[in-house]
Amino acid sequence: MRSQIDRDLGELAEQRALLAALSDDLTLPFLQIKTTLELLSKEDPKTFPQHHQAMFLSAENGLQLVEAYRLALMANDNAALALEPVCIGAVLQDVAHQLSPYAKRHDTDIEVNVTGRLRPVLAHKLSLEAAIQCLGTSLMRAQIAQSGPKKHRMLLGAHRSDDNLIAAGVFSDASGLSDRTLRAARSLIGKARQPIANVPAGAASGVLIADMLCSAMWQPLRSAAHHNMRGLVTSVPFSKQIQFV
Repeated sequence: MRSQIDRDLGELAEQRALLAALSDDLTLPFLQIKTTLELLSKEDPKTFPQHHQAMFLSAENGLQLVEAYRLALMANDNAALALEPVCIGAVLQDVAHQLSPYAKRHDTDIEVNVTGRLRPVLAHKLSLEAAIQCLGTSLMRAQIAQSGPKKHRMLLGAHRSDDNLIAAGVFSDASGLSDRTLRAARSLIGKARQPIANVPAGAASGVLIADMLCSAMWQPLRSAAHHNMRGLVTSVPFSKQIQFV
C-alpha cells in the first residue's frame, strides 16, 4: 500500500514539473502576440500582413503543444493505445508540410528522407504525428538559441534499425543538439542531475512531451544518426498486416 502511494506521489510530482515547464513554454507565444499587437498600434498598416503571420504562427505553435500534451495524458490514462498500420513516409511528409511555415520563418530548410522501401509500421497515427511535430519545432527553437541567426537544415527521416525495427525521428545539422535537448527534457522531471543551460525551456518541454507519446506507443526517444545528421528517434515495428485497415 505504501509503495503504491509513493508511486502515485512520484507521478504527481512529475506531472507538476512538466506542467510548470509547459506553462513557461506557452507564455512565450502569447507574449509574442501581445508584443506584436502593441507594435501594430504604432506602425504603418502596410506592415500588418507580416505581423499577422507572426501572430498566427505563435498561436498555432502554442495550441499544437497543448494538443500534444493532451494526447500524452490520454495515452498515460489508457492501458494501450489503438495501434494501426501507418505509412511512416506519409506521416513525415504531412508533418513537414505542417512545419513549413514555422521553418521558413526561422530560416530552416526541411527535408524528408525515408531510406529504402519500408512496409507500414504499427503505431498510433495521431500520437506519432504529434511527437514528430513537437520534435521538429523543439529542435528548431533549440538550434536558433544555440547558433543564432543562420541558415539551418532539418531532416525528418526513417530507416530500418539494427534490431529490425523502424527508427523514425527528426535530425538537425547543429552539432550535439539532440543529446543536449533530450537531457534537458528529462531533467524537467528529475531524470538528469543538471539542467542544460543553453537549451530553452520550451524546446525541452516539447521534447519531453514527444518522449511521453513515443513511450506510450513503443519505445522512448533516443539519440541516433541518419544521413550524417544527429537527431532523436523512436523505434516502431513493422505491421504484420499487408494492407491498411
